[in-house]
Amino acid sequence: MGRGSGVVGFAAARNFAACVAVVLLVAACSLPRRTTAPGPLPTGAPTSVEGLAAAIDADSRRSDHEPDGRVRGALADEASGYADACLAQAPKDAACLYWRGVALGLQAKAHPTRAGELLKSMLDSLSGADAVDPNYDQAGPSRVRALVLIRAPGWPLGPGDTDAGLESARRAVGLRPQYPPNLLALAEALSKTGDAGGARDAYAKARDAAQAMPDAAGRDGWLREADQGLQRK
Repeated sequence: MGRGSGVVGFAAARNFAACVAVVLLVAACSLPRRTTAPGPLPTGAPTSVEGLAAAIDADSRRSDHEPDGRVRGALADEASGYADACLAQAPKDAACLYWRGVALGLQAKAHPTRAGELLKSMLDSLSGADAVDPNYDQAGPSRVRALVLIRAPGWPLGPGDTDAGLESARRAVGLRPQYPPNLLALAEALSKTGDAGGARDAYAKARDAAQAMPDAAGRDGWLREADQGLQRK
């Protein structure tokens, strides 16, 4: 898993944070609490840190487009198993901590009655990754943390905190100012905190940055997100 991927961290965070916000607000308490631990890794599963990170990435991509809740749950469990294996091998590696955060996000989406505690653990894991290597995945720890904080409900339903999310988004942009997903996260954070002018400026900068990266994976999605943001302003 290269340090410049960025796309999944951004897209996955947006997708599951929106979903978790809804399920927390409706308080789906009739669902049973999950108590089982992730099972053994599949036959032929990767063993290196890079391979395990890539496997979590792949599960995240699949989960984003999977309509079946049972399949999403299985993908979340598989990703958690990969994250556990990664941390067992390298407990202080930024990649393991970062992708464990992504795996916890998948668990939060799959198991809404535990979303609050899982998101808190996700934020802790992202903070750990940031402490080891704040530039991992183009400032991914700060970027993903920002998206969770600005999209999740606040206390007592969840860990949402728009001011803290804005601070985290600013940190991501400070570390990697020309990376479009960081600028998009900042634009959303500024919008959520009532700074329409600042949000419009950040969306415009994100569009310009994306246009300057013609071969970048995710470029079309970044441009679409920036244009949609500008149309709302």
